[in-house]
Amino acid sequence: MWRIFVLKQKFTIFAEKKTSMNIHSIPAFKECYVMQHEDIQRFATTLADGFSQYDMFKYICYGKYDHDIMRLFWEVSLALLPDNAICIADSKEVNSVLAYIPPKSKEPGLLDYVKAGGLKMFFKFGIRRIIRLIRFEIEIEQVVKRNRTANDGYLMTFATRLDKQGQHYGKPLIKALLDYLDASGESCYLETLKAKNVALYQHFSFQLKEQTDTLGNLTIYAMQRPGNPTL
Repeated sequence: MWRIFVLKQKFTIFAEKKTSMNIHSIPAFKECYVMQHEDIQRFATTLADGFSQYDMFKYICYGKYDHDIMRLFWEVSLALLPDNAICIADSKEVNSVLAYIPPKSKEPGLLDYVKAGGLKMFFKFGIRRIIRLIRFEIEIEQVVKRNRTANDGYLMTFATRLDKQGQHYGKPLIKALLDYLDASGESCYLETLKAKNVALYQHFSFQLKEQTDTLGNLTIYAMQRPGNPTL
Protein backbone atom coordinates (compact mmCIF):
# COMPACT_ATOMS: atom_id res chain seq x y z
CA MET A 1 0.00 0.00 0.00
CA TRP A 2 2.84 2.42 0.66
CA ARG A 3 4.52 3.60 -2.55
CA ILE A 4 6.89 6.23 -3.84
CA PHE A 5 6.83 7.57 -7.42
CA VAL A 6 8.80 7.22 -10.64
CA LEU A 7 10.17 9.49 -13.34
CA LYS A 8 7.65 10.45 -16.02
CA GLN A 9 9.19 8.24 -18.68
CA LYS A 10 9.12 5.11 -16.55
CA PHE A 11 5.70 5.99 -15.20
CA THR A 12 4.33 6.07 -18.74
CA ILE A 13 5.86 2.70 -19.59
CA PHE A 14 4.31 1.04 -16.57
CA ALA A 15 0.99 2.82 -17.01
CA GLU A 16 0.56 1.63 -20.57
CA LYS A 17 0.66 -1.97 -19.36
CA LYS A 18 -2.70 -1.43 -17.68
CA THR A 19 -4.48 -1.36 -21.05
CA SER A 20 -3.71 -5.06 -21.55
CA MET A 21 -5.83 -6.21 -18.60
CA ASN A 22 -9.07 -8.05 -19.38
CA ILE A 23 -10.85 -8.00 -16.05
CA HIS A 24 -14.29 -7.98 -17.67
CA SER A 25 -13.66 -11.58 -18.70
CA ILE A 26 -14.10 -12.35 -14.98
CA PRO A 27 -17.87 -12.51 -14.27
CA ALA A 28 -17.59 -10.95 -10.80
CA PHE A 29 -16.32 -7.66 -12.25
CA LYS A 30 -18.66 -7.26 -15.23
CA GLU A 31 -20.53 -4.37 -13.58
CA CYS A 32 -17.37 -2.54 -12.44
CA TYR A 33 -15.42 0.15 -14.25
CA VAL A 34 -11.91 -1.15 -15.00
CA MET A 35 -8.98 1.24 -14.80
CA GLN A 36 -7.26 2.07 -18.10
CA HIS A 37 -4.10 4.06 -18.78
CA GLU A 38 -5.96 7.34 -19.14
CA ASP A 39 -7.74 6.79 -15.79
CA ILE A 40 -4.69 6.54 -13.54
CA GLN A 41 -4.64 10.19 -12.50
CA ARG A 42 -8.35 10.18 -11.68
CA PHE A 43 -8.05 6.95 -9.71
CA ALA A 44 -5.06 8.42 -7.84
CA THR A 45 -6.96 11.61 -7.09
CA THR A 46 -9.80 9.62 -5.55
CA LEU A 47 -7.38 7.66 -3.39
CA ALA A 48 -5.53 10.79 -2.29
CA ASP A 49 -8.84 12.33 -1.27
CA GLY A 50 -10.24 9.18 0.33
CA PHE A 51 -7.19 8.67 2.54
CA SER A 52 -6.71 12.33 3.47
CA GLN A 53 -8.13 11.75 6.96
CA TYR A 54 -5.83 8.81 7.74
CA ASP A 55 -3.27 9.52 10.44
CA MET A 56 -0.64 7.42 8.64
CA PHE A 57 -0.52 9.78 5.66
CA LYS A 58 -0.56 12.84 7.90
CA TYR A 59 2.33 11.26 9.79
CA ILE A 60 4.29 10.77 6.55
CA CYS A 61 3.62 14.43 5.68
CA TYR A 62 4.70 15.64 9.14
CA GLY A 63 1.22 16.46 10.35
CA LYS A 64 0.00 18.44 7.33
CA TYR A 65 -1.53 16.32 4.60
CA ASP A 66 -0.25 17.25 1.15
CA HIS A 67 -2.84 16.21 -1.44
CA ASP A 68 -0.60 16.77 -4.48
CA ILE A 69 2.26 14.68 -3.10
CA MET A 70 -0.07 11.87 -2.07
CA ARG A 71 -1.74 11.92 -5.50
CA LEU A 72 1.67 11.29 -7.07
CA PHE A 73 2.24 8.59 -4.48
CA TRP A 74 -0.92 6.81 -5.65
CA GLU A 75 -0.30 7.39 -9.36
CA VAL A 76 2.85 5.33 -9.21
CA SER A 77 1.33 2.76 -6.84
CA LEU A 78 -1.32 2.09 -9.48
CA ALA A 79 1.06 2.26 -12.43
CA LEU A 80 3.39 -0.32 -10.87
CA LEU A 81 0.66 -2.87 -10.16
CA PRO A 82 1.47 -6.30 -11.63
CA ASP A 83 -0.20 -7.15 -14.93
CA ASN A 84 -2.73 -9.48 -13.33
CA ALA A 85 -3.83 -6.97 -10.68
CA ILE A 86 -7.49 -5.97 -10.48
CA CYS A 87 -8.08 -2.22 -10.23
CA ILE A 88 -11.71 -1.14 -10.42
CA ALA A 89 -14.03 1.78 -9.69
CA ASP A 90 -17.77 2.14 -9.21
CA SER A 91 -18.11 4.02 -12.51
CA LYS A 92 -16.19 6.28 -14.89
CA GLU A 93 -16.73 9.07 -12.34
CA VAL A 94 -14.38 7.11 -10.02
CA ASN A 95 -16.10 7.83 -6.73
CA SER A 96 -14.63 4.71 -5.13
CA VAL A 97 -11.53 2.63 -5.98
CA LEU A 98 -10.38 -0.89 -5.13
CA ALA A 99 -7.09 -2.56 -6.09
CA TYR A 100 -6.45 -6.26 -5.52
CA ILE A 101 -3.29 -8.26 -6.23
CA PRO A 102 -3.83 -12.02 -6.73
CA PRO A 103 -1.68 -14.57 -4.87
CA LYS A 104 1.94 -15.16 -5.91
CA SER A 105 2.01 -12.07 -8.11
CA LYS A 106 5.30 -10.29 -8.68
CA GLU A 107 5.13 -7.13 -6.61
CA PRO A 108 7.68 -4.30 -6.76
CA GLY A 109 9.56 -3.77 -3.52
CA LEU A 110 10.57 -0.54 -1.88
CA LEU A 111 13.95 -0.51 -3.63
CA ASP A 112 12.18 -0.66 -6.99
CA TYR A 113 10.45 2.59 -6.16
CA VAL A 114 13.60 4.20 -4.81
CA LYS A 115 15.60 3.24 -7.91
CA ALA A 116 12.86 4.32 -10.29
CA GLY A 117 12.18 7.59 -8.53
CA GLY A 118 15.58 9.19 -9.08
CA LEU A 119 15.96 12.91 -8.37
CA LYS A 120 12.25 13.56 -8.86
CA MET A 121 11.49 11.47 -5.79
CA PHE A 122 13.75 13.60 -3.64
CA PHE A 123 12.59 16.92 -5.08
CA LYS A 124 8.88 16.15 -4.85
CA PHE A 125 8.67 13.90 -1.83
CA GLY A 126 11.56 15.27 0.18
CA ILE A 127 14.23 13.32 2.02
CA ARG A 128 12.51 13.66 5.40
CA ARG A 129 9.27 12.18 4.10
CA ILE A 130 11.19 9.44 2.29
CA ILE A 131 12.98 8.42 5.48
CA ARG A 132 9.73 8.39 7.40
CA LEU A 133 8.03 6.36 4.66
CA ILE A 134 10.88 3.83 4.56
CA ARG A 135 10.73 3.35 8.31
CA PHE A 136 7.01 2.77 8.15
CA GLU A 137 7.40 0.41 5.19
CA ILE A 138 9.86 -1.69 7.21
CA GLU A 139 7.31 -2.02 10.01
CA ILE A 140 4.58 -2.96 7.54
CA GLU A 141 6.78 -5.63 5.99
CA GLN A 142 7.35 -7.23 9.39
CA VAL A 143 3.60 -7.38 9.96
CA VAL A 144 3.12 -8.89 6.49
CA LYS A 145 5.72 -11.59 7.14
CA ARG A 146 3.93 -12.63 10.31
CA ASN A 147 0.42 -12.71 8.88
CA ARG A 148 0.27 -13.08 5.08
CA THR A 149 0.76 -16.51 3.56
CA ALA A 150 2.05 -17.28 0.08
CA ASN A 151 -1.49 -18.22 -0.98
CA ASP A 152 -3.08 -14.94 0.10
CA GLY A 153 -4.07 -12.29 -2.39
CA TYR A 154 -3.60 -8.70 -1.23
CA LEU A 155 -6.28 -6.03 -0.98
CA MET A 156 -3.84 -3.19 -1.61
CA THR A 157 -6.27 -0.31 -1.36
CA PHE A 158 -9.96 0.47 -1.04
CA ALA A 159 -11.19 4.04 -0.60
CA THR A 160 -14.02 6.41 -1.46
CA ARG A 161 -13.92 10.16 -2.04
CA LEU A 162 -14.72 12.12 1.11
CA ASP A 163 -17.84 13.73 -0.33
CA LYS A 164 -19.18 10.32 -1.39
CA GLN A 165 -18.44 8.35 1.78
CA GLY A 166 -21.46 6.78 3.45
CA GLN A 167 -23.38 6.69 0.15
CA HIS A 168 -22.51 3.06 -0.71
CA TYR A 169 -20.31 3.81 -3.72
CA GLY A 170 -17.77 1.26 -2.48
CA LYS A 171 -20.30 -1.50 -1.80
CA PRO A 172 -20.40 -2.87 -5.40
CA LEU A 173 -16.60 -3.03 -5.46
CA ILE A 174 -16.19 -5.02 -2.26
CA LYS A 175 -19.09 -7.28 -3.29
CA ALA A 176 -17.43 -7.92 -6.65
CA LEU A 177 -14.16 -8.78 -4.94
CA LEU A 178 -15.87 -11.14 -2.49
CA ASP A 179 -17.71 -12.86 -5.35
CA TYR A 180 -14.39 -13.30 -7.14
CA LEU A 181 -12.67 -14.65 -4.03
CA ASP A 182 -15.47 -17.11 -3.36
CA ALA A 183 -15.50 -18.29 -6.98
CA SER A 184 -11.73 -18.70 -7.13
CA GLY A 185 -11.26 -20.00 -3.59
CA GLU A 186 -8.52 -17.44 -2.97
CA SER A 187 -7.74 -16.23 0.51
CA CYS A 188 -7.11 -12.50 0.95
CA TYR A 189 -4.90 -10.40 3.22
CA LEU A 190 -5.11 -6.69 4.05
CA GLU A 191 -3.92 -4.07 6.49
CA THR A 192 -6.04 -1.21 7.77
CA LEU A 193 -5.04 1.74 9.92
CA LYS A 194 -8.47 2.61 11.28
CA ALA A 195 -10.04 0.71 14.16
CA LYS A 196 -13.56 1.30 12.82
CA ASN A 197 -12.65 -0.57 9.61
CA VAL A 198 -12.01 -3.79 11.53
CA ALA A 199 -15.71 -4.43 12.16
CA LEU A 200 -16.48 -3.61 8.52
CA TYR A 201 -14.03 -6.21 7.22
CA GLN A 202 -15.08 -8.74 9.86
CA HIS A 203 -18.59 -8.44 8.42
CA PHE A 204 -17.06 -9.65 5.13
CA SER A 205 -15.47 -12.70 6.87
CA PHE A 206 -12.01 -11.19 7.38
CA GLN A 207 -10.39 -12.25 10.64
CA LEU A 208 -8.19 -9.99 12.74
CA LYS A 209 -4.75 -11.65 12.85
CA GLU A 210 -2.69 -8.98 14.58
CA GLN A 211 -2.99 -5.51 16.07
CA THR A 212 0.31 -3.72 16.56
CA ASP A 213 1.43 -0.19 17.39
CA THR A 214 4.01 1.48 15.18
CA LEU A 215 5.94 4.71 14.79
CA GLY A 216 3.95 7.89 15.15
CA ASN A 217 1.45 6.31 17.59
CA LEU A 218 -0.24 4.52 14.71
CA THR A 219 -1.88 1.10 14.86
CA ILE A 220 -1.84 -1.52 12.11
CA TYR A 221 -4.64 -4.08 11.96
CA ALA A 222 -3.66 -7.13 9.89
CA MET A 223 -6.61 -9.17 8.62
CA GLN A 224 -7.09 -12.29 6.54
CA ARG A 225 -10.08 -13.85 4.82
CA PRO A 226 -9.79 -17.61 4.26
CA GLY A 227 -10.64 -19.15 0.93
CA ASN A 228 -14.30 -20.25 0.74
CA PRO A 229 -15.29 -18.91 4.20
CA THR A 230 -18.53 -19.89 5.87
CA LEU A 231 -20.63 -16.73 5.70
